[in-house]
Amino acid sequence: MSQSVTPAAPYVLLKEPDGSQRKHILAGATAWTLGRDEDNAIVLKDPSVSRQHALLQYLDDKSIYLIDLGSRNGSFVNHRRVSIPTLLQDGDQLTLGQSELEFHSGSLAASEPNPSPGSKQSETLVLQTRWLISVAVVDVRGYGQLTQQLDERLLSQVMGDWFRRGGDIIQQHGGTVDKYIGDAIMAVWFHAPQPNAAPLVPVQPEIDPDVRSVLRALAKLFQMTDQLNREFPLPSPIRLGAGVNTGSAILRQVGNNTRQEYTALGDTVNLAFRIEGSTRILDADLAISQDSYTCLVKQLGKPPTCFSQQAVALKGYTDHHPVYHCKISSLQTLLGA
Repeated sequence: MSQSVTPAAPYVLLKEPDGSQRKHILAGATAWTLGRDEDNAIVLKDPSVSRQHALLQYLDDKSIYLIDLGSRNGSFVNHRRVSIPTLLQDGDQLTLGQSELEFHSGSLAASEPNPSPGSKQSETLVLQTRWLISVAVVDVRGYGQLTQQLDERLLSQVMGDWFRRGGDIIQQHGGTVDKYIGDAIMAVWFHAPQPNAAPLVPVQPEIDPDVRSVLRALAKLFQMTDQLNREFPLPSPIRLGAGVNTGSAILRQVGNNTRQEYTALGDTVNLAFRIEGSTRILDADLAISQDSYTCLVKQLGKPPTCFSQQAVALKGYTDHHPVYHCKISSLQTLLGA
């Protein structure tokens, strides 16, 4: 009589400070939180770990992803900081604060089919999931005029520096560059995953999106641009416009086992672009949506005095949208930047 073999469940090994290892089997649920608080599924007794630091989650039957939950010190896979949901492979080394873990896929690796080389299945993995995010769109004003006034080599150097430094600033403040679009950057801050079947609600009451980090990044990006204006012999200073929106979006990832690319999709993203465009009409450096403003007021404990509110007609929308706008100098004063 044949005996059935129970497939091995995936697990993580936590390396304790005394050199011992603690095994956590990833079974009986679809997600496991990791952090300092005792109510986490995997408790990390490490002062450098946030109270709720990261999440291990099934996003389909055969894939487990590591998701950073906006931790202060970051989450790393094989010594590389991750700010988007990251597919884990057998043997991956995870670092949360000073805590070291090792991921083992168990039956996940054994149960995956072995597609023939060159087949579509071996080349591409597709994931769609819903997130609560903040989107920032930053645009270089008068870029067309710059292209006419500057030598091509100088223009390439100036814009290359701007994109590189801007990307670094965004990453330092917990965001990630979704894409570079001509003379603009679209950046995303991931606040929390949401059920795919849930309605598209802008902000869940129990979640406190960190909009201040988004605004701090933008304040630093404007400062960096002023520095570039002083470093290079430009006929006129580079000026920026920025728009921010917070809400639900679909995160779509396409890639293979060694490289994953993603983009955020949905009205939350589209509205961020429209709000950035409104800064020209409002003669403002920065504009944010009602949802982003509501989150900011909650974090500050009071309405920020630097913002003015105006209902604006945005392209593609029937109703006027309340937009909160300001000059970047007043925002820098608010944030102490």
